[in-house]
Amino acid sequence: MNRKEFHKFFKCDGPAILPVVHVLDEEQAKRNVQLAIGEGAQGVFLINHDFSHHKLLPIIASVRKEFPRILLGVNFLGVSGKNAFPVLGRLAREGVAVDAYWADNACIDEDAELGDQPYAQAIDQARKDSGWKGLYFGGTAFKGQRAVREDSYGKAASIAASFMDVVTTSGRATGAAARIKKVEDIRKGCGDAALALASGITPENAPDYATLVDCFMVATGISPPGDFYNFDPDKLRALIHVSQLSDHNAAENTAAVAAAKPLSPSDEQWYLKLIAPNTKGSCFAWLDPTSIYLNGKAFTDLTDYLASCFDPESVDLVAGIGAMGFPLGASIAYKLGKGFLALRKGGKLCVEVEQVLYSCYSGSGHTMEMRKNPFEPGTRVLIVDQWIETGGTMTGAIKLIEGSKGVVAGIATICVETKPLTRELCQKYKVVHTVSSKLQPLFDDHSFLGTMLD
Repeated sequence: MNRKEFHKFFKCDGPAILPVVHVLDEEQAKRNVQLAIGEGAQGVFLINHDFSHHKLLPIIASVRKEFPRILLGVNFLGVSGKNAFPVLGRLAREGVAVDAYWADNACIDEDAELGDQPYAQAIDQARKDSGWKGLYFGGTAFKGQRAVREDSYGKAASIAASFMDVVTTSGRATGAAARIKKVEDIRKGCGDAALALASGITPENAPDYATLVDCFMVATGISPPGDFYNFDPDKLRALIHVSQLSDHNAAENTAAVAAAKPLSPSDEQWYLKLIAPNTKGSCFAWLDPTSIYLNGKAFTDLTDYLASCFDPESVDLVAGIGAMGFPLGASIAYKLGKGFLALRKGGKLCVEVEQVLYSCYSGSGHTMEMRKNPFEPGTRVLIVDQWIETGGTMTGAIKLIEGSKGVVAGIATICVETKPLTRELCQKYKVVHTVSSKLQPLFDDHSFLGTMLD
């Protein structure tokens, strides 16, 4: 598979992001798969880090059943490709579709010639005999395997490109970044073949590799400190953002990628200083974000930022929560080229409706409604509200969308205040907002003033 074919397959210009779930159990695997896909990753790999590959098989089947459309890959740790491909073929015959297989050791012998690769050839024959049709990511000069001399990286990659779809390399150990010179040598050796990097990738160093490789397979670099088994959504968002800003055909983009801010909000969201404070007392919201909309550049920059966090191809429809989510939601819908669905307070629509009960920021109960059957099952809906204070209103909107068999593609808002329910929302869905971590405490305790940014 060449680079152009790879990027066409994954529908991305920069490196495809394939988070690696080190599986503990079914619940943990599904939770992290949901997080990865919800954030916009192109797919996921499951790996049996702490038990035999036999125990991983039913988890693979369960994950596939719950996520029938995702790109699902596996790594059977400690199992050679010669033994893994028959298992993949059997899974396929049982109706469990595995889209990609990654082996740490593709058994390439850089000291021999292309025609004299008995181990790699045996793996290739096992692949053909299995009938399995997925993508093969083969470990070349890979961590934990037989060491390859530095002056042989290029030859190893050149040979590897003939035996696999994606040449796959790594740093010297789990979580260790690969030396740039090594990746450059392997890129030169494999020519136009697709190349994946599988260790030590972080949002901070990803720009260094973005024009050299076509795929980041990542776990430690997007995990919380000391937690090998779960993804940190902020780190994953940031890495995906770096990838979206990259173009594997344009080396000149590297500097721009390195300077780019991640999806996690930054202080560059200058329009926050335009938010007007409450001057009418505790019966009203503590500030007025609509003052942003009065400034054409501010409204445009706000819309552009939030819309840029979502791939238009991953969103089918934008829904805005009435009334304050309407202007921002409609603006984002226009920017993405999508239709707009109004989610309104109960009793407002003159057509047949779907309704749910919800508790708003004030704690009181309300009804939310939308027109009946506004979309087909499986439609991916981006939900927009102006502000998320407690998460109650957004939860009502999610119930409406998912109750009609829609899929929540993400949530966009100016600010998400830190509350128990909003934390749950951020863990379960892709949530994008504009407040930096430095400013977040000021918004959480309602002490922010726009003049603080002057």
